Amino acid sequence: VMALEEAFDIEIPDEDAEGITTVGDAVSYIQAKQA
Repeated sequence: VMALEEAFDIEIPDEDAEGITTVGDAVSYIQAKQA
């Protein structure tokens, strides 16, 4: 999760990070944050 935060310049709260269990979850989360 920390690598995703650095790569996409976003902050992922711990509560949200707990829900990211697959690559697909990560992609969906990042797309939603950047929209």
